[in-house]
Amino acid sequence: LFSFCWLTLIACTANAQSKTVQQLSNSQLDEKINFSIENSTIQSKSLENKVLLASNANKEISLSSPVNLSSNKSRTHENYELNKQLYKSQGNSILPINSGNYMTLTPTPQVNALGNPLYELRLYVHGKLFDHYLTVTGRAHTQTKNRHRSGTEAPLPDGTYKVARSPVAGTIPEAGDRFLPIRPLFKTGRTDLGIHYDPSFEKNNGEDGTSGCIALTNRQDLEEVLNFVRIHQPQYIDVKIQ
Repeated sequence: LFSFCWLTLIACTANAQSKTVQQLSNSQLDEKINFSIENSTIQSKSLENKVLLASNANKEISLSSPVNLSSNKSRTHENYELNKQLYKSQGNSILPINSGNYMTLTPTPQVNALGNPLYELRLYVHGKLFDHYLTVTGRAHTQTKNRHRSGTEAPLPDGTYKVARSPVAGTIPEAGDRFLPIRPLFKTGRTDLGIHYDPSFEKNNGEDGTSGCIALTNRQDLEEVLNFVRIHQPQYIDVKIQ
């Protein structure tokens, strides 16, 4: 009888210890599960915060104001190059209206040292902006003359022009040594239009600007534009300067 009681006591003690160990294990397991859930929640919130911060940063970038160039009128070639870079930095945000390779001519808020308005020649490859150049067309005193009438020396009229595949030799000193013909694809009285550089740019000799052609401000820019034409063969140039 004593032995039986002793064995019963041992069995009960072992059973109690087993339950205690089991309860402890369950408690530890619950703690681990809770920790895992809390940690997952923290990581999730951290990720949400990162996404929110990134979203806010993108909003700030998209809402940032563009550089205001309206009050900056270039007076030296250094300023022209600086403004050209500023235009390039904003150009990627402008979506082209077409695909393929082409050129556009648009106004800028700038004038040169003689008051002649500067226009921007943009080059596109596969519908994406490739490069920008400052140009002149017409003269300071002919900007408001009839653009469809020959002999006015006004800037070329708005419209689409076919671009020649390669340049030809300039026939007059003010057209430079190379001349890239462009042909209007609309009815107009203007003829013999093209792209060249202006040898008299900012020279007070009465020849600053052009008789209606598009002229780069220096020979190097013309060289780069002609290389673009040779390699990428633009389909047309779209002029919108009025």
